[in-house]
Amino acid sequence: MKDYQDGFISYGRADSKAFAGYLHDRLADQGFDIWFDQNDIPLAVDFQTQIDAGIGKSHNFLFIIAPHSVNSPYCAKEIERALQYNKRIIPLLHVEQITQEIWQQRNPDQPLEAWEVYQKQGLHTCFQNMHPAVSRINWVYFREGIDDFETSFQGLLEIFERHRDYVQKHTYFLNKALDWERNQYQTRYLLIGEERADAETWLRTRFENEQPPCEPTDLHCEFICESAKNAANMMTDVFLSFAEEDRPFLQKIVHQLQREAFTLWRGRSDVQSGDEYGEQIQQGIEEATTVIYVISPASVRSLICRSELAYACSLKKRIIPIQLAEVPPEEWPDEVKKLRPIQLEASQSEEEYKVNLARLIRALREDANYFEQRKILLSKALKWQRQKRNPSILLRGHNLQLAQSWLDSTHLHLQHGPIPIQQEFIAESAKLPPDAALDIFLCYSRTDSDFARKLNDGLQIQGKTTWFDQELISSGDNEAEKDEELSIEMKQGIEQCNNFLFILSPSSIVSTSRCLAQLEYAEKYGKRLVPLLLRDLGTADVPTSIINLPWVDFRKHGGDFFTNFGELTRTLDSDPEYLRSHTRLMLKALEWEREERDDAFLLRGKDLETATSWLQDSGSKEPAPTELQRDYIYQSSELPKRTLSPITAALTSLAAGAVVCLVRWAGVLQGAELANYDQMLRSRPSEPPDSRITIVAVDELSIQLMNDRYEAGRGTMPDSALDDTLRLLNQHKPNMIVLDFIRDYAAKPDLAKRIKQTPNFIGVCQLGVPDGDTVKGSLSPMPELPPEQVGFAAIQSDTGDYVRRHNLIQAGDGENCNAYKSVSLIVARRYLESQGETYHSPLDEKSNLTKVMGFGDIEVPSLWDGTAYSQQQVSGGYQAMLNYRAPKGDASQFASVLSLKDVLNNQFDPKLVRDRILLIGYTATTSTNADQFQSPYGRLPGVILHGQMVSQLVSASLDGRPIIWWLPYWGETLWIFAWTALGGLIGWRSPHLPTLLAALGGSALLLYTLSTLLFNITGGWLPVVPAALALMLASFGVGFLTYRLRH
Repeated sequence: MKDYQDGFISYGRADSKAFAGYLHDRLADQGFDIWFDQNDIPLAVDFQTQIDAGIGKSHNFLFIIAPHSVNSPYCAKEIERALQYNKRIIPLLHVEQITQEIWQQRNPDQPLEAWEVYQKQGLHTCFQNMHPAVSRINWVYFREGIDDFETSFQGLLEIFERHRDYVQKHTYFLNKALDWERNQYQTRYLLIGEERADAETWLRTRFENEQPPCEPTDLHCEFICESAKNAANMMTDVFLSFAEEDRPFLQKIVHQLQREAFTLWRGRSDVQSGDEYGEQIQQGIEEATTVIYVISPASVRSLICRSELAYACSLKKRIIPIQLAEVPPEEWPDEVKKLRPIQLEASQSEEEYKVNLARLIRALREDANYFEQRKILLSKALKWQRQKRNPSILLRGHNLQLAQSWLDSTHLHLQHGPIPIQQEFIAESAKLPPDAALDIFLCYSRTDSDFARKLNDGLQIQGKTTWFDQELISSGDNEAEKDEELSIEMKQGIEQCNNFLFILSPSSIVSTSRCLAQLEYAEKYGKRLVPLLLRDLGTADVPTSIINLPWVDFRKHGGDFFTNFGELTRTLDSDPEYLRSHTRLMLKALEWEREERDDAFLLRGKDLETATSWLQDSGSKEPAPTELQRDYIYQSSELPKRTLSPITAALTSLAAGAVVCLVRWAGVLQGAELANYDQMLRSRPSEPPDSRITIVAVDELSIQLMNDRYEAGRGTMPDSALDDTLRLLNQHKPNMIVLDFIRDYAAKPDLAKRIKQTPNFIGVCQLGVPDGDTVKGSLSPMPELPPEQVGFAAIQSDTGDYVRRHNLIQAGDGENCNAYKSVSLIVARRYLESQGETYHSPLDEKSNLTKVMGFGDIEVPSLWDGTAYSQQQVSGGYQAMLNYRAPKGDASQFASVLSLKDVLNNQFDPKLVRDRILLIGYTATTSTNADQFQSPYGRLPGVILHGQMVSQLVSASLDGRPIIWWLPYWGETLWIFAWTALGGLIGWRSPHLPTLLAALGGSALLLYTLSTLLFNITGGWLPVVPAALALMLASFGVGFLTYRLRH
């Protein structure tokens, strides 16, 4: 740190001069600046003054221990000064004792008896007369010939670096405090701004699980607390009510409270000379967060103390009694008899005292924010009352919001709630117009706080509304939050003021001053700048924005405040109407700017006429209208002229629709469309199960039965078990039996015979997948079945193994599975033809898929005509959408389920078999033979999916149940463009974003409702997602162009 040194070397010359010089040089080589008397005491000066200053400006005090230094009165003075300043003391042991030979060399004329006297006095050793403070500290050993210098030197360097920042700040703030003390405690020497906040943070620093390198002095604490009090408009945390007889012992408590960063109003000692004694005492109580009442024999007899206590109670102040001496409770004032005092008696042990002091500190910090705001509001309310309800003192803006929030919270503090004047003050403040402008913004350096407070009081008495930072109510819990809150409030205050009053002094125009930032902000918004010269500026650079303006010089008339104040008020009162209009239009323009130039905030009607007239009359007046104000008035006048042409809106809408169609054609929207399809399926009303179909489920119990009863065979089901199944089922005359698993090997003779004797038995084969010149995964049907009783079992799944499509016709794979019809189509056709329904094939004479499949009057549309699927996904076959049947939302229960175990045990209801379509398949999830697929209703076995497909075709033909259908590609395109047109119309006709969003939301709801109703009633699947996207894209596109045109 500039002007400060890293260490001060204290040593005895007789023993340690050479060592001290060497140590100084080695530390200097390491970059440290060390105070050393051989270098740092100029000639012909008071050396003790230089030494004291050197100790004060050094971060560390190095005491070289040797017999001469320990017994030197000069070194003793240096130690005492270091202790007074609470310096970090680092003892360095150099010489433990000297021998008789060394003493004789220094005293050649002295006899042996003198050496003995010398020894008895302990002057030959460093131990006997060691200063107690030094003896308690660990030493760094530098004994010549005993300790390694380099090792000890490294230890010393480590101590220098330990807590270096804290120690340096200790030195810096100490010297600031000493400067304040030397200048009779004038407020202009107190800390301000960031430096004060940094000092408060430093004072609150605590070292957990280690000793602090040094402690703040009482002067440190008092200085920092007085700086904080000055920044808080002289308000305090604590008012001490005590008798003068208790002052000596109370001083210890005062220092310890200041050590905890509490600001104090210490009764009569804080009364300023020339002020009314009683009024100052009352003001001290009003402006203190908490009143500490000292109970002692002297205080309970003191009428002054009782008066202070009574006044505090009348204001509902928080009162904490502390007891310094034994006093019978019956002698206590009535106001504290119900309170439990904190014992801080002189007779207590140190440990008891610390415990009780900690209680006091905790009590002071409890609900600190609530009581801080209460104090500020009380002070303002009483000031308002004393100035005959001066409206300029009423709360506005953020201050009013915080006050109202505080008032809402007072029910939690009934004992310390608001007094009537506070409630009235807040209520009257709430009646003010919310956008009321301020007359004056006070810009000043904290160095000039006393003058600024006096000026602010004078302006408010004159009825001027002012922005004065010391009167702000803060809700922040720490300095960072308070600084951020102050910055926001400062900007708002400048924006709302008619006059920016800049108090000129050397400290307000330095480059680091916050005043220059405020001045720049005021200049940016075209505020009238009123410079007030308080003190000579010397050679300081005056900001160019005010150098040519007329200044109000408060040095004139012998510095008489009231005479110069009259000149200031005349300046402030000139052309008030112009200034009020300037501020009002600036606030409106700023609101428009912050709302992203929304048309809703532009001027209209009489407001626009008044603003236009003001702009025309502004001429050469000061301050001139800003560019923002000019643009605001211009845009307000142009607003009615700006609209988007219908052709532009239509072309924008068409472009939006084309983009959506292109994106859809590229398959980007497929996932969203299919997800919407799934959701619409699940949202349909429940349907009853299909009574024409029964699922014969090979579940876990059936598998266990087959394993126990039948000899294990090849494939998925033992031949004898299948033989028994067919025998038992055929007894009850089912319409058809479908085996929904692959058997690509010859059956045993008994089973083969039964299969040939069962013409209503349908089997499956597995279509393979082309892989170059080969086909993979192709599986043959049962050899015993004729081709007309075999269908392919390829379930068509989408990404994620989802099954939504129904594959009806597909060319055979040319290997093992040559069936071109799906097993579901074969079963449905056989059943429907048995019911008299005619099948309409989609194949023409050349076996090309050129027709529409149907049964009777029902058509089954093919996916090749459009939908969310790409041509690649649906090419090469005839596919439809699968219309799931889901009773109570469960697709697995679409038909009756009969366990194969019950069939083999011949324990089932024949009604579940007779005239029904029976599908035998695995439902056991634990079996490797089971096939499971994902669906809109969760995972389902393959046999359930094949049953759903059969049910869809049969129910559509016989019951009129809807088949899922969709518009052709051109129809879907028209549908999308219809919603595009609606979106464009919404964007064109909606002047504001909320209106646009509301209309858009209503249109989207209409789209969803129409599409859902059509799907549930007729099975029509319309492209909801592309239509919704086109609706939004067109509305936002047209809306954005309209916004750009109007802005």
